[in-house]
Amino acid sequence: MKSNWDKYRTLCEKLNDENINMFLEFMDERLLMCPASQRESEYGSHPGGLVEHAVKVAYTMKSINEAVNMGVSTSSILKVALLHEIGKIGDEESSLFIEQDSDWHREKLGQNYKYNENLQKMSVSHRTLQLLQRFGIKLSQDEWIAIQIAPGSHYEENRFYVGSEPSIALLLQKAKSLVIHKSTS
Repeated sequence: MKSNWDKYRTLCEKLNDENINMFLEFMDERLLMCPASQRESEYGSHPGGLVEHAVKVAYTMKSINEAVNMGVSTSSILKVALLHEIGKIGDEESSLFIEQDSDWHREKLGQNYKYNENLQKMSVSHRTLQLLQRFGIKLSQDEWIAIQIAPGSHYEENRFYVGSEPSIALLLQKAKSLVIHKSTS
């Protein structure tokens, strides 16, 4: 976990963005400990899973970008890869994922975490964009769209973008798919 956290911080520092640094300081321990998903059968369902996933996505995006010569800037790749799911942290005060207190859910469903019902109901991408806005982290239009549609085009709210996705969005979706598939197989 420490190795992933160190990589994550180092990659974030390459962005030279004081607002990202402020966000990291504010969310430090919660980001470090945040899982990427609820269930054991899904990727990153353990403390540190979100950071681990983000680092893998960043390296995968960079590799695909170079192999296919997509021309996406390294700074956009890093920003989108490292921040695309930070909404999974929750909000400024409360975590989105809380430890599952039901033995039945843990044992029968492999559900390590449950959603915090006390938080405002939002999609992960909307919560991510709201947190970025809250901390003054600026995104280009293409970066914003990439984060918005990161969960996939099959969601109703993202169908509008099908066929006109910016390169960084396609790059993020492909990298996520590869990382998740590798993590769960």
